[in-house]
Amino acid sequence: MTTKNFWKNLADSGPIVALAPMDGYCDSAYRQLIKTIAPETIAFSEFYSADGLVHSKTLAPAVLPHAEIEKPLIVQIFGKDPEKFAEAAKIIESYGVAGIDVNMGCPAKKVVKSGHGSSLMIHRDTAYRCIEAMAMAVSIPISVKTRLGWENSDPLTEFCRWLENAGANLITVHGRTYQQQFTGKADWTAIYELADSIRIPVIWNGDVRDYADGMAKKSNLAGFMIGRASFGNPWCFRADAHVPTLSAVLDTMRLHTDFLFQTKGRKWMLEARKHLVQYLHALPGAKSYRRALVSVESPEDVDRVLMTIRTDHSDTLDMPIPGRDTDSVLRAWEGYTA
Repeated sequence: MTTKNFWKNLADSGPIVALAPMDGYCDSAYRQLIKTIAPETIAFSEFYSADGLVHSKTLAPAVLPHAEIEKPLIVQIFGKDPEKFAEAAKIIESYGVAGIDVNMGCPAKKVVKSGHGSSLMIHRDTAYRCIEAMAMAVSIPISVKTRLGWENSDPLTEFCRWLENAGANLITVHGRTYQQQFTGKADWTAIYELADSIRIPVIWNGDVRDYADGMAKKSNLAGFMIGRASFGNPWCFRADAHVPTLSAVLDTMRLHTDFLFQTKGRKWMLEARKHLVQYLHALPGAKSYRRALVSVESPEDVDRVLMTIRTDHSDTLDMPIPGRDTDSVLRAWEGYTA
């Protein structure tokens, strides 16, 4: 059972290393995979609507159950109604999760237009009331993921200090403003200043490539999140700078397929196609293997593609894929448009 001191206790034993909440990626299958490879990672879920959790009879049973390996799980939600947040928090707590994170940083236009996500940085009174309502409703910790600011980082410390006073137990800051979206380079200066200005732990997200990169930038922060750098590279969370062999990559692709098949039912194929193509960066012949992977319709189809790769590269199965360092993986991911 977790308490409000959950994040402080983790920070004291630190560092906090977390899978960033990413819509469309951080489902149960992905969380299980990450925790299998890097067990100390704190997994965050995709974001779910607070209103949806309250009003839908099917959403909570579909997304909140989780495997033992995923614990301690943090569930992220979005919304703008304090009462709905409080009701949703009670529902989430009943599923045995370790904490609840509130999305105050998503820059997607449809999210912001609805008054959710990043818009709460400028509708501050609503943001504070939402956190206060949740903190009073449940015994598990409440955290907030936000950005440097709307256009600049000037109000960041004031905003987060009020969130702390409202009952937040952890703040995560993405090192870009709303206006930047995901362009430009992430900036940590204001986040370091924030950590010296509030009492609760502060971690950050944005352009963190792997564990070593996160530790190099950690400074006075409690930890960091890794997001898209983990696509096809779940080893990035490991402290030992592990680079897998080709055989291990293929085994992991099959394990990921198993997790998807077990948790997604008939929808597993679309998710598998999206995830599996990410693993083959820098592998000679990757283009043809990707073409095959985006049309798989059964686990047996995946097995056939993996066997083809094993046959084509039988002499290098026990070697790391050349050029499969984290920077190369990121460059390949950014350039991949299939």
